[in-house]
Amino acid sequence: MEPVCHRCGNALQEEESFCPHCGAPQLVVDTSEPLGVQPPPQRLPGDSPHVQWRTAIASALLVAIPVGLLSAVGSGMSTFLVIGGGFATIALYRRRTDGFTDGRIGWRLGAILGIASATIASAADAAQMVVERYFLHHAAAIDAQFQGVAQQMADQALKSNTAAMEQAPQLVHMWASFWLSPDGHAAIQLLTAAIVSCGMVLFAATGGAIAGRLLAARPRPQRSL
Repeated sequence: MEPVCHRCGNALQEEESFCPHCGAPQLVVDTSEPLGVQPPPQRLPGDSPHVQWRTAIASALLVAIPVGLLSAVGSGMSTFLVIGGGFATIALYRRRTDGFTDGRIGWRLGAILGIASATIASAADAAQMVVERYFLHHAAAIDAQFQGVAQQMADQALKSNTAAMEQAPQLVHMWASFWLSPDGHAAIQLLTAAIVSCGMVLFAATGGAIAGRLLAARPRPQRSL
């Protein structure tokens, strides 16, 4: 179809910018895309989304208080409690901010929750032991418990080092005696706290990573004014 002049209606050539009959300029506007509308930016796989760390840390600490205290009680559901705390941290962070969440962000926030929960649980466990030893006068029961664990570790050290017993029996006996000493009892307590803390960080980070991926696909809840 030949172009025509919008003023006089005479036929025009495609390369003509002005009508040769009436001199009217011929303006061509491309209407295939709306003007002034920019396509939304697409997130690349390697992009690192912005994290509102102040709110993220506050959310993790808020959830860490009940998680750490309940874990110090010694309930058998502590593992599920820490994983659920990771979910709660991500949900609270998404509710209090407009930030994006995914598996990587969830892993970081869950790790923060795990560190804070492990610190609170260790402090609560130490305070409980001080109260039981010095205020409730349960020192004998506590020492007996440590002595039983230390005896098992000493027996295991002697049984698993038969070759060392033949070569350096004095060294093996010194190692076994260490676990039976007060310093060995303290080492057992610190070792137990370190293992439990590492487990709490790992489980909390795993829960946060799963929650970050699951909640990212759901609509964000509206915050009440």
